[in-house]
Amino acid sequence: MKILVVDDQQDIRELAASLLTGDGYEVGTAGDGLDALERLESERFDLVLLDINMPRMDGWETLRLIRADAEWRDLPVVMFSIKSETVDKVQGMQEGALDYITKPFEVDEFLRRVRRALETAAERGVV
Repeated sequence: MKILVVDDQQDIRELAASLLTGDGYEVGTAGDGLDALERLESERFDLVLLDINMPRMDGWETLRLIRADAEWRDLPVVMFSIKSETVDKVQGMQEGALDYITKPFEVDEFLRRVRRALETAAERGVV
């Protein structure tokens, strides 16, 4: 399974990538929404972990564009943000995110949620 980690903070990208690689996943990274869309155009990913607050293109716009594209519409996306308000979590689900992980995160919970998102996507026949 291949996961795209999208976050404007390099330390967060590197930490998430290290944890996911250690759990057996292939990982790609992107620093903002535009970079993420470029990666999606050239590579196949099974899951996207998507931050909200980023320069150039934020996570909300990126999620909308992913859901609007016929090729990516079913791609599992998990929001991955410091924004922890209920309104943000609800918006993520309404916009088509599969789950919402708040930062800072606890490692075991982070990995469990990623596994669960991939399992849910597999049950739906998406990955």
